Amino acid sequence: MNKKLIEDTFRMLQAEMSPIAGIQLYLSPAECEQLLSVLERHDLEYDRKVHLLGIYTILTVAAQRHMECVPHHPDLTRSILDGDYLYSFYLQFAVKCRELDLVAYLAPSIKKMQIGRSNGDFTEQDPAQGFDEFLIQERRQRSRTSKAI
Repeated sequence: MNKKLIEDTFRMLQAEMSPIAGIQLYLSPAECEQLLSVLERHDLEYDRKVHLLGIYTILTVAAQRHMECVPHHPDLTRSILDGDYLYSFYLQFAVKCRELDLVAYLAPSIKKMQIGRSNGDFTEQDPAQGFDEFLIQERRQRSRTSKAI
């Protein structure tokens, strides 16, 4: 099932992304596994898993492109523009998938990471933990709501 989930996710992302951008979204199976293990721990519909893996993929590739931004890199401008485009695409895709609560939840950690990188801290961060924390919080809120009703 994970192979189908990954294929469906990449197919959806390529259909949504502007072909003019010329960006190929790709994550290795090991990179996908970090979020796939999170998704398996939560009871989610298949379409939502596709959306969440898509958001994770966009964020991961955007961060990778910005990590390539070192002085005198031959593709410095391209890496900056690709990363910036992908962060914008992340917001568009998340809105289309109705994942605004996830965007709001991840925003502080993404901003902190971006500020750190602008100050020379290129420590790799895995957004999968943020997704897991968000899904746990979401489940707790739903549980409280259903108990109240």
